[in-house]
Amino acid sequence: MTSIERPRRLFSFTDWSKSNGRQPPPGDRLDAQIDLLVNAIFSTQQALAEIRRDDGRLQNKLVAAETLEPSLADALGAAVEHRVAQNAYAAARAADRARLAENNLALFARDAEAAAISASQFLSAVNTAQQLVAKSEDRVANLATSVDVDAAETENWADYAKAQADNAIKAKDEALQWAEYLAGPVVNSDDAPAYIAGSPFPHGLYYQPVEGYGGVAGLWSAKWWAIYAAQLVGPWGYYYLGGWHEPPLPGETNPNTGIKVPNPIAPGSTYYDLDTNQLYVWNGTTWTTPLTLAPGFVQQLVYSATEGQTTFSGADLHGTVPDVGTSPSDVHINGVRQIPGDDFTVSGDVLTLTDPVAAGSMVQWDLLIPSAQLAPGAVFSFKIHTLTPNGSLRDFTLAYTDPSSGMPALAAVGDAAQLDVVIDGIPQEPGPDFTASGSNLHLVTAPRADAKLWAVWHRPAGAP
Repeated sequence: MTSIERPRRLFSFTDWSKSNGRQPPPGDRLDAQIDLLVNAIFSTQQALAEIRRDDGRLQNKLVAAETLEPSLADALGAAVEHRVAQNAYAAARAADRARLAENNLALFARDAEAAAISASQFLSAVNTAQQLVAKSEDRVANLATSVDVDAAETENWADYAKAQADNAIKAKDEALQWAEYLAGPVVNSDDAPAYIAGSPFPHGLYYQPVEGYGGVAGLWSAKWWAIYAAQLVGPWGYYYLGGWHEPPLPGETNPNTGIKVPNPIAPGSTYYDLDTNQLYVWNGTTWTTPLTLAPGFVQQLVYSATEGQTTFSGADLHGTVPDVGTSPSDVHINGVRQIPGDDFTVSGDVLTLTDPVAAGSMVQWDLLIPSAQLAPGAVFSFKIHTLTPNGSLRDFTLAYTDPSSGMPALAAVGDAAQLDVVIDGIPQEPGPDFTASGSNLHLVTAPRADAKLWAVWHRPAGAP
């Protein structure tokens, strides 16, 4: 039997409007009230469906013999009595014929005896039928009363369900009004008073001056801001994959945010490594850091020029002697950067300016690291799978997830300097604190069983 949920008021939106003025009603309260009404209507309809079929008739097997109308039972009894009377009349006529045929009594004695037995059996059946009819009359009377009660209750529930349906429709209309209110159009300052006066929610924030946007004032609705935000943030939702403890794989789901990684990963996608605190970018093949090396200085020389001086060499103001070699030169005169070839040339360890300078001019000559030495070898970083200490263990196996296959693989550490090891947030020093080779990590001191131990392997390009 379906349990019917009774509707009830959960929250007074009228009191909320009186107390909070311009504030919109709480959405969670609206959702809760609407959910309650929907559940009440649904449970009522289920209960009604247990009694009434779609064609308007009662459900099958719902009415038994006990539910028959008393008049129907009387009709059945009368039919049985009529049949008995017909048989009795036939028996009387047979008796008359027997009396008229006394001469043939001997011939018909056997038939008369059989007929008497049949009549006796028939009368016994009639008595039994009358008893059954009497019992059926009692059951019919009781069930008729029960049917009347159930019919009245069903009618009451139908009225109640209709009332709740009307309430649900009113709630739906009000929710629709709130939705329209929250997504209202932009109203300029001239039309705002008339718009507010004709609104079903005159206390709502239909008009707000918006200054600083080209001098235009009016309401910018929640819908407008939602669309604008989607246009701004939408692409980031596709390319930014959130924070991970290890490089995400195509099709993998972030256990912290539920975001699913696209398959394939689009070049330019980024994720934040929660262990190394670095941002990584997918270049179409592997995850790399978006860091580039800037030129470094080999030497910085500073000369104070004499009147009309154009060449500079030897010791500068600090006694530093230039050693150019293959280093590019960067020259500034009184803080103004000069153009190589047009404003200066360098031959050997001598700087020559195209135009002479005034006395006291400061000439800064920077020798930079050669570009060939700046080209970094590619380094691929991999988060080592979870390392679990037990309080005495000092040797651990290093494994990682190969991004090309998505399968676990053993690390091939060539030097301990390629490995970042952190215990409880404290970086460990290669050599004094640990050694590593291949897939083996050896800690000088065993970490506690409850220690947080993790590692990152920085594999050089070309390494296996």
